[in-house]
Amino acid sequence: MTVKKAFAGLILVAIFVGVGTLFNQPKGLSVPFAQSMRLQPDYRPPGEGLTLYATGGPFGFDVIEATATGTDGSIFVGTFGGGLFKSEDQGKHWRPVNRGLHDKFISTLFVLENGKVFAGTIRAGLFMSEDQGENWISVNKGLEKTDVTTLTVLTSGALLAGTGKGVYISHNQGQLWEPFNTGLEHTQIKSIAIDKDENLYAGTQGLGIFKREPRGERWFSIVNGFAFKGLEERSVRTLLFNRDEVLFAGTMAAGVFRSADRGSTWQHANVGLENLSIRGLAYDNDGVLYVGTGIGVYYSKNQGETWQALNNGMSDVQIHSFSASPSGAVYIGVSDGLYFGKINTAWQPLHESLMISPILSLSYGENQITVGTDGKGTYINYQDKHWMSDNLGLVNLTIRALVRDNAFLYAMTEAGIYRRQLGRHQWSRLNKAPASAGQAMTVDVNKRLYLGMPDGLYHSSDHGDTWSKISEIGADPVTAFAVAGETVFAATAHQIWSKTPEGPWEKILTKEEGIFHQMLWQPEKGLLALSNQALWQRDLAGTWKSFDTEGLKGARILSLAVDPHNSDLLYIGTDQGLYWSADNAITWQRAQDSRGETFEGRVNQVLTTDTSALWLATEADGVFLGISKPAERTLIEKWTDALVATE
Repeated sequence: MTVKKAFAGLILVAIFVGVGTLFNQPKGLSVPFAQSMRLQPDYRPPGEGLTLYATGGPFGFDVIEATATGTDGSIFVGTFGGGLFKSEDQGKHWRPVNRGLHDKFISTLFVLENGKVFAGTIRAGLFMSEDQGENWISVNKGLEKTDVTTLTVLTSGALLAGTGKGVYISHNQGQLWEPFNTGLEHTQIKSIAIDKDENLYAGTQGLGIFKREPRGERWFSIVNGFAFKGLEERSVRTLLFNRDEVLFAGTMAAGVFRSADRGSTWQHANVGLENLSIRGLAYDNDGVLYVGTGIGVYYSKNQGETWQALNNGMSDVQIHSFSASPSGAVYIGVSDGLYFGKINTAWQPLHESLMISPILSLSYGENQITVGTDGKGTYINYQDKHWMSDNLGLVNLTIRALVRDNAFLYAMTEAGIYRRQLGRHQWSRLNKAPASAGQAMTVDVNKRLYLGMPDGLYHSSDHGDTWSKISEIGADPVTAFAVAGETVFAATAHQIWSKTPEGPWEKILTKEEGIFHQMLWQPEKGLLALSNQALWQRDLAGTWKSFDTEGLKGARILSLAVDPHNSDLLYIGTDQGLYWSADNAITWQRAQDSRGETFEGRVNQVLTTDTSALWLATEADGVFLGISKPAERTLIEKWTDALVATE
């Protein structure tokens, strides 16, 4: 009789579930990239469990305008709009090095023998780094409101800067600049060269070449000796003395000129060049001369008498930047990347990890995913199948966190907080917010903003216009937040605090072992807190317990997420891929990629949404979309489980 009643109950439940399903279908919210992925020729439907699909980015970088090699062997590239990047392993990995750099439009790079690195910019003058690019300071006194296009150094140690307003000189390595301009006032300088007697030569935009003698008081034109025929010859992009004191001039569209008598007479040196738009000149320790042109790199072993292509299989290569090391290693920035080459060797791409920055943060709303990167600012999905840069107004492009309310999207950068109105694409700096690099940010249901800073906790009740510090939890760095309705949780290194609307901040946990770095709220279950040693849960009664994470097989946990409709369904991003659990962390399974293989990339953030989408921010592979979540067990299945358990 009991069994019959149970089956009757199951039938009744099935009827109610069927009717509920019919009239309560989930909203048909669109999922960015989902449709375009299904149209790909190599698309494979999701397999069992959770399948991850790459979204194709956000890839790409700004044009590389300058390259340089540091005294420690590192490589620097300066981009037109994306700032500076550095590689310490010959281009295998890159990271942004923009701390203190106020303009991301880089026009030139220059390295002194003592290791100091200088970066000339288009809009903010000159910057200097004394620690191989890790930190930059402005060295603009006297150079205000001008661009810096070229730099060189005299044997005395004095620096010369070519700018949009002529030449400037500094006798204290950039601390103070003075005009060095008589005869060149308001002239755009493209290049500067120095001979062994310290005669100076300046290549200009449209006025040819000027010379200044060591004890001379002014610059004078040597255009007569240059035998100009047109403007394309008068625009001199680059000047170079080789080790035999032969002066070479690379022009905008008339190729290379050569002078063996310090500019008194000139001759063309273009035999073998297939393109006459010269982008750079250099020579190595063996005396080999290199030239970068509009369609490739050439070299000469006879002082420019003849040139041979160094393309090695690369054709139609438009050079944007060019440099060569003493060993003959040539670095070129082209329209689609950065390459390294030598004579008789194939070109090697160095831009694979430069094309995409680590993804640090994600935010979803209004059917749009916003991505925060380490060094390239924010991106948004465009037409649900492409990525588009969304950086208008952003100065610092390392985005540590993104949060939103119903009116604004907020971005925490390394140098302050920015805000933009939803539906618009202009970021504004919140000038009254703390300006140092924060660690965490959140917003509660009442649209109050909270910032976790190195010196404690801050909050704002007016969308970030004004801020106050919360002293109740002390001055320890705040590392993580979680929100449950009107209750806010804040974590410091070893403590967790909570705040309800009615009461003060209250300490709810202290653990000396491990450091807390993420929290989230599980509906109907409680608070999850992640340290670098354990995963903790505080249930609704206030009792704490730690989870067994042995199923993660030694992977380091980096991020947490919970399904908004099923609090038993958890996701953990690790340094070895994505794990998921459908039974509240009792057992763990690994997500697969679209080829059916285990996904092993580093996952910095997992983001669940009210749609069928699960989003992943990875370290080296861009943004991934999980388009098939593990299914929640139905009510009938749960009743069946209960029935079996009682038998």
